Amino acid sequence: MINKYTLSRIQNIRFVKDHLDVFIRNSLALSRYTDEDPLKETAKKNFVDAYAYIMEQQDVENDYRCLLSLHEMLMKDLDNGIKAELTEQQISELCEMINQPAKANTEIAIDVMLYILDKRLFSDGDVRAALMFANKIMIDNGCGFITVTENNKDVFREKLKEYKNNKDYDIKDWIYKYCIKGPKLDH
Repeated sequence: MINKYTLSRIQNIRFVKDHLDVFIRNSLALSRYTDEDPLKETAKKNFVDAYAYIMEQQDVENDYRCLLSLHEMLMKDLDNGIKAELTEQQISELCEMINQPAKANTEIAIDVMLYILDKRLFSDGDVRAALMFANKIMIDNGCGFITVTENNKDVFREKLKEYKNNKDYDIKDWIYKYCIKGPKLDH
């Protein structure tokens, strides 16, 4: 799998900022927030804060500490009592996954996202944290952005279920084809 986009970090951030409202709407829909949900505005603010963090914090290393920080931001004021910790084995596995020199950064981001979702590292907020952390990797490396549109959220959930049950890696190609966004490039 090759990087679908090759941008500078600045170009990538500009693209994300230009489409941030859509990305937040997609994130809220994927996280199952409806207009009637009283916590939707809190979740929206948390997404805004987390997106700002991944765009502004270039020097923050893409590691388990960053993942835990993003999860904490995304869950702020939503579910009291959620304690996010990772075992030494999970930290080691995540580190190995992030540091795969033979893979393109896009594939690493997708692998990390699927790892977080498959292992259910958190009691709540896995999807949010997984996408946000994958997007930190994508933005830092100028690879575009992963977002699951409202039209694709049910397909994503079905493919994720198949992945968890059967380790069906078709989801990686599907994410690559339908969920990675970037600026239109002139060829």
